[in-house]
Amino acid sequence: MTVRKATQRETQKILQHSEKVMEEATMGYVKPQKDKAYQMVLSYFDEGGFYLVYAKNNNIQGWIGIGRAMDSFADEMVGLIFEIFVLPKYRKQGIAEKLFFEAFEYLKEEGCKIVQLNVFAENPAKHLYQKLGFREISTIMERQL
Repeated sequence: MTVRKATQRETQKILQHSEKVMEEATMGYVKPQKDKAYQMVLSYFDEGGFYLVYAKNNNIQGWIGIGRAMDSFADEMVGLIFEIFVLPKYRKQGIAEKLFFEAFEYLKEEGCKIVQLNVFAENPAKHLYQKLGFREISTIMERQL
């Protein structure tokens, strides 16, 4: 098992999953569109973001997208998790936690004191995030008109 920075080729393979990642992450709230999902991820890359991959025998089983962003409320640079995904056949094996811990170490080395992520309300992964120490700091609400 290895957690390491994704190569350019691996990043391209990961991006092929963007539509599925968007579908799962948004819990059906956002209609998955490959181009839209792809563009959202590329915007993080433009700001220096990248993927860490969990690989066994060079077979990628999961990944986490990390970067940094300015938190305008706290007026400081924070670590950012923009994506976490474990391929379905490798779930429930602790891979996501391993990816998070590696991301935390990397972001800490980069001088970040806080790491943030966005999660949709009904996403079952929210329990994992809470287990890892994340807490809610904001809620977006909407109403149909």
